[in-house]
Amino acid sequence: MHLHHATDAIRGPAPHSLLALHAGASAVFAVALLPPAGWPLALAGCLLILSMLVRTLRAPATQLGRTASGSALLALDLVVFLLCYALRESDADWHATAFCTLLAAPYAGITRRMSGGAGLAIVASLAWLGLQDDIQASNAATLLVFNLAGICACHSQQRQRRAHVRQHAVLAEQAVRDHLTGCYNRRYLDEHLLGAELARSQRHGLCLTAILCDLDHFKRINDAHGHAAGDDVLRTFATLLGNATRHGIDSVVRHGGEEFLLILPETDLAGGVRLAERLRAGLLQHIGTTASFGVACIAFAPDGQTCGPAALVAAADSLLYQAKHAGRNCVRAAMLDAL
Repeated sequence: MHLHHATDAIRGPAPHSLLALHAGASAVFAVALLPPAGWPLALAGCLLILSMLVRTLRAPATQLGRTASGSALLALDLVVFLLCYALRESDADWHATAFCTLLAAPYAGITRRMSGGAGLAIVASLAWLGLQDDIQASNAATLLVFNLAGICACHSQQRQRRAHVRQHAVLAEQAVRDHLTGCYNRRYLDEHLLGAELARSQRHGLCLTAILCDLDHFKRINDAHGHAAGDDVLRTFATLLGNATRHGIDSVVRHGGEEFLLILPETDLAGGVRLAERLRAGLLQHIGTTASFGVACIAFAPDGQTCGPAALVAAADSLLYQAKHAGRNCVRAAMLDAL
C-alpha cells in the first residue's frame, strides 16, 4: 500500500470567488435592466441565481462539481439575458456587451483545460452573433476582447491550479517520507500503512509478512568514520531494500535509527525468509557491514480472525532480538497466530 500522488484527486481550490462574483453580477444585471413591471420576474431570477450560488458553494471541489455548477450558472445567465433582450429590445447592444462581460469570469472556473475555455468562448460568440441583426465593428471588437480575456484567464488559472496540485503532491509525499533515506517514515506506518495492509490481507484471506532488519554494529561505523559516512551507509541500505522489493506492492519503512521494516503483502513465511537471506548474503559486499533479520508472517483465513498492527511488528522485533543474540548476521522467522 503506497501513498498515491493522485494529481487527479488533489484539486486546487474551487474558484468560488469567481462564481460568486458571476452570480452577483447576474443578479444586478437582471434587476437593473428589467422594466418596473417586471420586478416580480427580476426577484424570481435573483432567487434562482442565489439558490444556484448556494448549490455551487456546497458542490464538491472536483472537476465534475465545478463543471456542473458553472454550466448551470451560465445557462441561468443566458435565460436572464434573453428575458432582458425581449423586454428591452432597444438596449440589445448594451445587453450583449454586458453578457459578454459576464461570460469572461467563469472561463477559469468551469473548464480544466485550455480547449474547454476556447470551446466556451466559441459558444458564447455564436450565441451573441445569433442575436444581432446588424453586427457593428465596435460590438464585434468588444466580443473578441472579452472572449480573449476569458481564454487567457482560463489558461492562467489552470497553470496556477496545476502548480498548486504539484506543490500539494510534493508536500504530501514529504510528510510520509524519511528525509534521509526516502523510505516511508514511522508515522505513516503507524497511522495508515500497516493498518491498511492488515485490513486488506484479512479481507481477502491473504498472507502478510513483516521483516524487521537492523544493521550490525552500526555505531562502530559512526565512531570510526563519522556520521556522514553512517548516513551514506543508511542511504545505500535503503536503496538495496527498495531494489529487492516489489515496486508498488511492498513497502520499505525506516523504523528508527538503523532499523528498517519491510511490509510484504501476499507473501508467505518462506518468501519472506528467502528475501531476508538474499539481502543478508550481499550486505557485507555492498555496504561493508552485516545485518540481522526478524521475519514474522500471519496467514489470514476468511473466518473472522484478526491481528493488530502492534502484534505483527512486536513479533518481528522479538525475532530480530533472537537473531542478535544468536550472533548477528542471521535470520530468525516464525508464523504469528492470529489473535
